[in-house]
Amino acid sequence: MGIRVGIDTGGTFTDLVAVDEEAGRWHVAKVPSNPKDPVSAVAAALEAAGLDPERISIVVVGTTIGINAVLTRTGARVLYLTTKGFEDVPFIQRISRKYHYDFRWRKPTPLVHRPDCIGVDERLDEEGRELVPLATRELERVLESVESRADGDRLAIAVCFLFSYLDPEHELATRTFLEERTGLPVSLSHEVAPIWREYERGTTAIVDAYLKPLLDEYVSGLGDALVSQGISSRPSLLKSNGGHALAAEARERPAHLLLSGIAGGAIGGAHFARLAGTEKGIVVDMGGTSCDVCLIVGGEPLYSSDFEIEYGFPVSVPSVSTKTIGAGGGSIGWVDSGGFLQVGPGSAGADPGPACYGRGGEETTLTDANLALGRLNPDFFLGGRLALDASLSRAALGRLAAKLGRDAVDVAASMVRVANENMANAIRIVTVEQGIDPREFAIVAMGGAGPTHAAEIAAAIGIGRVIVPANPGLASAFGALAAQVRVDAVKSVYLTDVRATAAEVSRLFTELESRSVADFEAQAGGVASHEVRRSIAMRYQGQNYETEVTVPGGELADDDLPGVYEQFARLYESFYGYRLDGIPIELVRLQVVVVGEDRRLPELVQGGGPAARDESREVWFPEHGFVATPVVRRDSLELGSVRGGPAIVEEMDSTIVVPPAWRLESGRRGVLELVREEG
Repeated sequence: MGIRVGIDTGGTFTDLVAVDEEAGRWHVAKVPSNPKDPVSAVAAALEAAGLDPERISIVVVGTTIGINAVLTRTGARVLYLTTKGFEDVPFIQRISRKYHYDFRWRKPTPLVHRPDCIGVDERLDEEGRELVPLATRELERVLESVESRADGDRLAIAVCFLFSYLDPEHELATRTFLEERTGLPVSLSHEVAPIWREYERGTTAIVDAYLKPLLDEYVSGLGDALVSQGISSRPSLLKSNGGHALAAEARERPAHLLLSGIAGGAIGGAHFARLAGTEKGIVVDMGGTSCDVCLIVGGEPLYSSDFEIEYGFPVSVPSVSTKTIGAGGGSIGWVDSGGFLQVGPGSAGADPGPACYGRGGEETTLTDANLALGRLNPDFFLGGRLALDASLSRAALGRLAAKLGRDAVDVAASMVRVANENMANAIRIVTVEQGIDPREFAIVAMGGAGPTHAAEIAAAIGIGRVIVPANPGLASAFGALAAQVRVDAVKSVYLTDVRATAAEVSRLFTELESRSVADFEAQAGGVASHEVRRSIAMRYQGQNYETEVTVPGGELADDDLPGVYEQFARLYESFYGYRLDGIPIELVRLQVVVVGEDRRLPELVQGGGPAARDESREVWFPEHGFVATPVVRRDSLELGSVRGGPAIVEEMDSTIVVPPAWRLESGRRGVLELVREEG
């Protein structure tokens, strides 16, 4: 019964949420991020929280260091070893185009240079049988190629041999040889992504190697930062799948941390949706740099077996299913070549930040627009710890307005509209892909800027309910705190419903489950309380994409498999509108997920603060213009109270905008709800 700590290092702020399990007390902190030294911001957050270091039992950190390194191309130099003749696969990619009629569109640039792609004379066939052995003299030749490229750059090696997921002996032998002779970090495709698609497996191995030196430095620095503060607990890192792993394990599989920072928002959003009594939610996590959208179905975030960093650039690791757009408080307003106003994806970030921060930023941002429209209190930003200069916002808006020939207030209002529509479109895309009617869902507004825009985004889509957690700006850090140990394991197979037997499928699941449970117990410190979930990815013969089908636990009987195949057919029909009875069904991939049981946490309740003061200010709303609007502090709201809009609710880490025709309800569990009035 110690203190559990969750930390989220975002592009603009680093957030901390901690719970003292013995006292049932919560601690929060929010400090500016330091993109050049992210560990220093973690240390600053721990110091600001004022926790007793000797009582801290676990620290879970969600970080954007991986995805930022990929997006900014600041990772290691990768040497890519692959089966001879397949060196060009990372550059050939897939025969598809993002825009069919755009001749200027170019395929994404790989994270490896073509001269650094080295062919290795070895080969397995499609059933894992050795066709060309891996000879020692071939490894010596590869070593010479590697050493000739060791010119002082930070190097890492990615190995992806054909069909290595069926028999990894050649990849393992290559790593052993090269690590002993060079000391360079080596990523193996069969460990990082044991799947049958060689392009996806290769890109994932490359990403893993690309991040390995960087993450190794980060984990070492994180451990040193905790020790310097007297914290003996080993740090854990949040993974893309919404679980967490000890830092030692995380540094071995950095590709599995690519969406670490985003996953915390999904886990936190699902938790608060359940608190509000709904199992259908759309998380809108809008921070200073970006906005992440994630669907909550059945009380849990949707998961995916892969995701694309950009079109045609896949990374095949288990992850929460999210869509990220460049829309945040720091998103910059600009004029395109056609003379139209755009907002984002460029961001002012944490340094220099929006113009109103007074740190030298001159670009107009969404924060500047909201300040000019009366939505933000310049004296209560971050609870008053960061004073905003409204005159700097007006000056920046004036410069942008001059380019458009418009009034500064009109430009600020247009920036809000553009940003809201961008986020509404992101929700439309996510829901349409899943065949979901968003009007049946509630928006879970998170991030420092999410509650400011959520009601207007909801209205644009036809959603009538918005859930705002306590401390919404810290919800991703809460997600890191609430995350459980989770292990995802997959095994590629080639079976069909004609020749697969229940005994064979059960044996494969048993082997996969045994390894997964052992991995889970190692990460959880021997804790045996866990849940095992099993599924099979299936497709009709001749198709190229699969559908995940849940499989019951335990030993499968012969009459169980027909029920699994029927479940696949129904899922296929629900998605495509028809089924293909009579065509063989292929079993492509088995998956086992081992996840710890949810830990009960004390309620994060706000309320009981000083009585609301009679304050108001002029606030701009669409179709109404500036309206005299009551302003209250969130901790002054009585539990169970209801008030009509318009209204502004302020708290340390966020500002909630309640438009006219909406009402605000203060829930009993610290969750606020915005409900659109009928008519």
